[in-house]
Amino acid sequence: MVIISVVLILSVALAATGFPSDKIVGGHFAEDNQFPHQIGLFYTGNFRCGGSIIDQQWVLTAAHCVLDGINKIPPSQLAVYAGSSNLAGDGHFFEVEDTFAHELYGEFQNDIALIKLKEKIEFDESMQKIELNTEELQESDAVTISGFGRIGTGMDISEQLKYATMYVLREKDCYQAAGFVSKGLICFNNAVDNGACNGDSGGPAVYDGKLVGVANFVISACGTQYPDGYAKVAYYVDWIKQTIESH
Repeated sequence: MVIISVVLILSVALAATGFPSDKIVGGHFAEDNQFPHQIGLFYTGNFRCGGSIIDQQWVLTAAHCVLDGINKIPPSQLAVYAGSSNLAGDGHFFEVEDTFAHELYGEFQNDIALIKLKEKIEFDESMQKIELNTEELQESDAVTISGFGRIGTGMDISEQLKYATMYVLREKDCYQAAGFVSKGLICFNNAVDNGACNGDSGGPAVYDGKLVGVANFVISACGTQYPDGYAKVAYYVDWIKQTIESH
């Protein structure tokens, strides 16, 4: 039986981590300001997830990043770190006003959430919003994923932001690998030892400068021959806009 795991289950104090060797799983270290939309989500002072700035006061992430099981994590216990490609760098922390997980989240489906910040982000070269994708991607399109997650199953997180190239998997093959059908799911794959891992949850997948996916789960383990599952942003654009407008 193939095991699906959320790419979270991570609460790591930075003081306990070492800077990883060069070799997300695989990929490359990001340059300063290369991914100004990328954020790190902290829970009670510990790194937890990734996410993307989509407006001055809003961040898009995964539902399981803002929940403890089925319970909402108190917003006061969360903080968003932005403006640096290094978790120990000179970025800025923003307090969270509220979080909104998708109402139908469960069983690895609809794993998407919005975070509203208490104050607006002043955009500069280190902090920028990313546009939401509204179109379907084609099989084998190359996307860029990024995150501060573990560099391998059971290994340390990466204080320095990493990124990797993944490729869109055919919808039928995606559903077969995941074991369920969901129009809100998109899968990416690459060679073994490349892909998302624990701590990359909620982080972005980008195509042509637009946000196309939100990291949800890995199958079996990090960097295997199985694809990684992401929430398909195009499918949730209406939900995102309606949630922001109503809050």
